[in-house]
This record gives sequence, C-alpha cells and structure tokens, in this order.
Amino acid sequence: MIYTNDETDKTVRQKNFILTVYIIPISMILGLCIVFYLAYNANFILKKDSYYGCFFTIPFGLLLYSNQKNNWLKMPDGSYYNVKNIEPTNKTTLNEPSEYETEYYFSKKEKTNKTLIGFALILFSLWMCFKGLKTIMLAIGTIAVGAFISYGGIKGLLDKGAQLKLAKKGLWTKKLGFVDWNDIAKAQVIEDKSGRTPKTYLEIFLKGTVFALANQPDQRLFLTDIDGTEYVDLMVDNLMSKRNEITS
Repeated sequence: MIYTNDETDKTVRQKNFILTVYIIPISMILGLCIVFYLAYNANFILKKDSYYGCFFTIPFGLLLYSNQKNNWLKMPDGSYYNVKNIEPTNKTTLNEPSEYETEYYFSKKEKTNKTLIGFALILFSLWMCFKGLKTIMLAIGTIAVGAFISYGGIKGLLDKGAQLKLAKKGLWTKKLGFVDWNDIAKAQVIEDKSGRTPKTYLEIFLKGTVFALANQPDQRLFLTDIDGTEYVDLMVDNLMSKRNEITS
C-alpha cells in the first residue's frame, strides 16, 4: 500500500477515521445503554442492573476506540492514514543470521500474575452470585473483565516463542521479522508514565516506510511483560553502532 497525499483521498480517509475511531465506539456505548434502559422499562432487569450495564459499556467502548485508533497513523499534514493492512516489507530476508546474540521471551511471572488476577475476579463474581447478590450485570461485567485479563495471561504462558531477538546484523520481532541494522533509522527504549503504572516499550523506526514519513515507529514492542529487558537499550545501541562501523 502506497501513501498518497491526494486531496480527494485525504477527505475520504478523514471521514473513515472519524467513523471508525469516534462514531462507531460512541454508537456502541449509546446503543447498549438504550438496550439496558429498554430492558429495565420492560422489567427484564432491575434498575441498578441497567446502571451497572451502562457503566461496563464504557471501558469496552474505550477499548474499541483504542484498538481502532491504533490502526490510523497521523501524517504531517494533520490527516490520518489507515495502516491496518500494511505488511512489513522486511518480513523475510536471506540475510537473517542462523544464531542470535540474545533472545527475549515473555515473563512467566508477569503472565501468571495476570492469569491469577483474572481467575480471582471470575471466582469473586461467582461467589457474589452464590451469596445472593441481587444484580446480574455487576457479576457479568466483572466476569468479562476477569476473562479478558486471564485470556491475555494464558495466551502469554502458551506462547513459547521469542518476542525479540538481537544479532550483530540486526533484530527480529514477530511483527517485522528480521531487519538489518542498516535498514533501521532508530531504535529506542521509552518509558510511558501516562497510566497508573509505568510501561516500557522498544520503539523501532525503519527507513523509507509510511511510518517514517509521519516520524512514528513501525513497531512499539511492549517490554514490560518480557523477561531480561532491563539493558536491552544498551544492547541495541552497541550492536547498531558496531554494524554501522562495519558498513561505513
């Protein structure tokens, strides 16, 4: 997919961005709230269940908003470009080394903790039901949150493959495949403190991609759930500088 700055294309993209990122999530929240209100008026659920139902639609609407927004890249002219279907150009290469200097895998501790937290929420919800809690929506909402958390944990525990590999020639991720250091403009570790707890990412900027035009990383690899990444920034800088010395 090739990025164009055609004015007609820009208008269509802007409309699709507003539709998918804002209108659809807001419509989902409002639509579900209307359903809960009608269910209460028809005496299918209690009044407090309608409140709980509306409350739990908000985080799921925000999750949909976040997922949709991640599919759009903000360009220098202020427009947005859909990158959902853009495949990395470096997915396969004959230059990939047979051995890597370092390989990084999911932290079993982090994924186990998430799994246990999710199961705890589900069990707590079931316990509330057995205790005669007179609100079904609170239990359903809590079970849904617990299932979402535990799913991420279990998925990580079952994933035995490497999440990041570093070699003298380049690096490898599941999304990008192997990329030579010469094709990487920049790779940096950042700490995001915008949430309740700091999160660490490895940002990888490739050369000559649509992401490069927007000065955005081609991948933000979440490092917090990966073992042994405390010094990955030093490792990346060292290997990248050595590769540049060889080719210069």
